[in-house]
Amino acid sequence: MAEAGPLQKVDAVAVAVLSSDTPPGIYQCTAQRCNCCQFMVKGVDQFHGTNTKKFYKIKQVLTCKTSSVIYIIECKKCKIQYVGKTKSFLKTRFSGHKNSIIKQEIRPIPDHFNNDGHSLEDLVIFPIEQVTDSGDLNDRELYWISELETMEKGLNLVPFKCAKRQGRIEPPDQEPPEEANETLAEESVRSDMGASDQRVFFTSGSGEGKRKRCEDGKPKRRKKLKKKKLSVFTYETEQRLLTCEDAQEDGEKAISQVYNKLSEVSCRTMESKNFLEDLKNKVLALSKPKPKKIYIGLFGKTGEGKSSLINAIVNEDYLLPSVSGKACTSVFVQVQANTENKKYKADIEFISKEDWESELHFLLEILSDEQDLGTDTEDKVLKKMAEEKITAIYGEDGKKKTFRELMAIQHSIKIPDNCKKTLSLDTADELSKSIGTYIRSDKKNKQQFWPLVKQVTIYLPNSPALLEGIVLVDLPGAGDVNKHRAEMWKECLSLCSSVWIVSNINRVLSEDVPNEIFDKTLRTIAGGGECHNITFVCTKTDDIDPREISDEELGIADMEDSSDGENRENKEKQACIIYRNKKAKEEIIKCHGEKAVKLLLGDKNDTSGFFDVFTVSSREFKKITQKKPSILEENETEVPSLREHIKELYVSHTVRKVADYECEVSGIISYLHFSKEASRAKISHQDFYHLEFHRLAKALENTCTKLDKFLTDTCEKFHNILAKGVKEAEQCWEKNATEKVLESTQKDNRGHHKKLKALCKCDGYYRSSSGEIVDLNYTLSEPMYKKMNVHFLQTFGSESSRTSIKGNFSSFQEDFITSEQLRGYKKELEKYLRLVYIRTQQRKLLKDLEKEMLQRKKQIYNSLSDSIRDTMRPTYEDCSRISGTSSFTEIQRRLKSKIESSKKVMFNQAMREMLKQFGDLKEYLVKEIKTQMTTVLSVALNQIPDDLTGLPDVSEEMEMMQRCCEALKLRVFK
Repeated sequence: MAEAGPLQKVDAVAVAVLSSDTPPGIYQCTAQRCNCCQFMVKGVDQFHGTNTKKFYKIKQVLTCKTSSVIYIIECKKCKIQYVGKTKSFLKTRFSGHKNSIIKQEIRPIPDHFNNDGHSLEDLVIFPIEQVTDSGDLNDRELYWISELETMEKGLNLVPFKCAKRQGRIEPPDQEPPEEANETLAEESVRSDMGASDQRVFFTSGSGEGKRKRCEDGKPKRRKKLKKKKLSVFTYETEQRLLTCEDAQEDGEKAISQVYNKLSEVSCRTMESKNFLEDLKNKVLALSKPKPKKIYIGLFGKTGEGKSSLINAIVNEDYLLPSVSGKACTSVFVQVQANTENKKYKADIEFISKEDWESELHFLLEILSDEQDLGTDTEDKVLKKMAEEKITAIYGEDGKKKTFRELMAIQHSIKIPDNCKKTLSLDTADELSKSIGTYIRSDKKNKQQFWPLVKQVTIYLPNSPALLEGIVLVDLPGAGDVNKHRAEMWKECLSLCSSVWIVSNINRVLSEDVPNEIFDKTLRTIAGGGECHNITFVCTKTDDIDPREISDEELGIADMEDSSDGENRENKEKQACIIYRNKKAKEEIIKCHGEKAVKLLLGDKNDTSGFFDVFTVSSREFKKITQKKPSILEENETEVPSLREHIKELYVSHTVRKVADYECEVSGIISYLHFSKEASRAKISHQDFYHLEFHRLAKALENTCTKLDKFLTDTCEKFHNILAKGVKEAEQCWEKNATEKVLESTQKDNRGHHKKLKALCKCDGYYRSSSGEIVDLNYTLSEPMYKKMNVHFLQTFGSESSRTSIKGNFSSFQEDFITSEQLRGYKKELEKYLRLVYIRTQQRKLLKDLEKEMLQRKKQIYNSLSDSIRDTMRPTYEDCSRISGTSSFTEIQRRLKSKIESSKKVMFNQAMREMLKQFGDLKEYLVKEIKTQMTTVLSVALNQIPDDLTGLPDVSEEMEMMQRCCEALKLRVFK
């Protein structure tokens, strides 16, 4: 190796094997086509801080396979740097950064390398320090961020804790940086970089006044440092996401390596072959983890700006139709990322022919009804809706034709036999135009198919806001008379992890819309769904008259006069918008914060993480993205904040998903590792196995007994609470049903029969044109729900509560094999790993039971109203066929008569159905825990087949999983 002043140059390519004699520096790995090494600086023993103009010695031997490492990413064009850390291999972390750039995610690194004039090819990465004590990794990262000034002048976000500190973060043992000749520094990397690279990585010459070199070798004028763009993406969130990505990639790599090793194992006996095949199947199941979709439902009346909001979030100007005040999007629209290719794609799902024929009969009946509609607005809207649907498909003449004539025309409409159609196009504009006829109801004089459509799923390529698995659902603001779309509405709400209530800011405070939404629309999203966050989104915040707010309220009375009147007017309007936004948030949180949390959790007062409010201007955001003059700054539109809100939801789901996956992988690798150790040692520990099995079997029996008692007591509480609800329902059914459903809200009942018939056609459930839910089944069972809601939410609530099922699961996980017991066997590797395996399988079982419990929870919660629906269904069907001048009175009479004659049985039957389903859940949980855990104990504490001596060495994979679990703070191995 040649000396080059203070910089030691190393021929990295020639270093095939690193040994204890290898001098400190950055080296290439031995892989021929390492994806990371292609972008990595190699062959140097010091690096350059582009902000500090200093050089820093590298004191260890570092490669792309170094773990627990601090690293730097640098842009070859503009010299900006980023400091990062990872407990995983550097190449694993680089893979995550590379993927985020390709996907154009909204994060510091992809934000920079996807800017104009930049690309992935401009990225350089290199390790600078390995931290032997992983507990010091965070401190060392913060030290290097501070030392290299990469928060103020680089790509690093400000850590929350770091921002609170005063002064500089000093290193525990870092020597003062050494100054070095920059020309020599440039020469040292020249041999390892391309001709263009060597002119841009390090600055040429020494001293502050030297200019950077362009690719043509000419001096380049240094650009004035721009004000750093504020990012709504936090340092803490970025670190959580990066850690999860590392762990996921390492886990998948480890399980893939294990499967390849198992494929080479051979055995003789059938017992051993079955044992090996079972192992391989378990490993194979983990090699392709299934991502779970995260649904965000946007709910609001027509004209509130849902479509415009989605367009802004995904940064597509005209993807979804947006016409002020009109019901443009008339079907369920799901928007998610296209992770397969660069195409804009739409999957269109149609309702069945039978469903449309049934609906068409009813639409024609509405049109043929000659009764005076009186003053009932809803019935007039129903008639208008029938006209619009028929006209959309069959034209204006369709309203005058018979059912048979319309069906003859429909045969010419080419709808696929499988009721599905896919469109794939190159641009969002092309896709928007192509799907218009399937989702828009505002187009006139043109054949449309939206009445025949069940839902449309749109896939967008390279959409930063739509991280993999995120699905934005634009729920139609107006209802219809299709039973299956009504069921879709309820099913969609039950799937949503977050529900956004979208409302015009001018209405949300002046109208009773939020109360109506809480009381009538979102009542089932907690007990009957997966929702754990309700978000208010106030739209059209730029629609404001500044004269409504005084200068004194705004605090701008002393604003300097300007000859530019337009500029002053814009500043005043900006101040008014910000002022009103702040007041709106305060008022909404005050009025609805506790109500939202109570709806989700039953009795918790803290709204943090469960209720959020955003004030958004999609129009102003659009102006900014189109580089047009705007009144608001980008962050003031709060579209970036909503994107961050989506990302927080994504990250919280990702953390749970990755934690579950890493535990499963750790379990199977622990099993292989202790099996290998047992096979190698040829030692029998029958006394240990026997005693430990009986100890844990006894603890398992105690757990099942406690859980059974808890669930039995809970069921008894449900019975007592519901019994009171039954009595109340029997007493007040007529008053509730008459006031809330059977009678018109108008003084004149004429025309209300259409609304009642629509409700009967949909088995007692109808979503009106205004978005209001009319549900006779729920209205009848409401007294029972009100009695049991709090207890129900507590029972299925947080794992931190001992009064919940999850709380009992958590106690079982903590107490069955404690960390203290695990540490007691740490020196006896085989015994220790067996207990680790049991813990991981226990955790997997409890997570699987929680998923099953979530699905059963929905069924249990809805069982009250579903049971009443089933009792009432024959009467609903009869009433839907009633017509004539006295139809309203006849429908009322039949419904009341059925309820009166059935009330003694109907409400008790609903109670018994709920108790039965809860009892079934109790039996299922206790049986599964006892059966599955007994099997786990038998597998973990028995000997492996005697002739299975060729099990692979998985110590490398074991170390990877221990590192991943430590990074994720999972108590798997301790």
